[in-house]
Amino acid sequence: MKMKSDEELSMLEKLEVKTNWREQAQWRRENRRWLRYSGYIASSVQSRLEELCLNQKELAEKMGCSPQYVSKLLKGSENLTLDTISKLEECLDLDLIRSALSYVNGYTIKQEPMHFVAEGEQAQYGSMQGECE
Repeated sequence: MKMKSDEELSMLEKLEVKTNWREQAQWRRENRRWLRYSGYIASSVQSRLEELCLNQKELAEKMGCSPQYVSKLLKGSENLTLDTISKLEECLDLDLIRSALSYVNGYTIKQEPMHFVAEGEQAQYGSMQGECE
């Protein structure tokens, strides 16, 4: 087997592409939980846009943000704020949080909890008996 000369090795080192794949993989591992939610939300939003025949620019106008930001959201790697999620839900008539919980964690809501302001209004809002059983 022929050994490479120092000159050839030096040229090969210059041609090597430097990447930060390890750092990226570590970042994805550390953030995998919210990345799953973000990916699911991005997929749901994209599907809904297709259903409504809307493009990213039109969604951006409805949300009051830039088309570039909507593009970032639809990549599925943006850490979304509750404000952004609620704007998406309102603009697209979607229930993203409950859907994402169900999809990512297999979470199911058995029954909507009933809330009331004061005990005298219990009849109007319903009873909370049996909720903790």
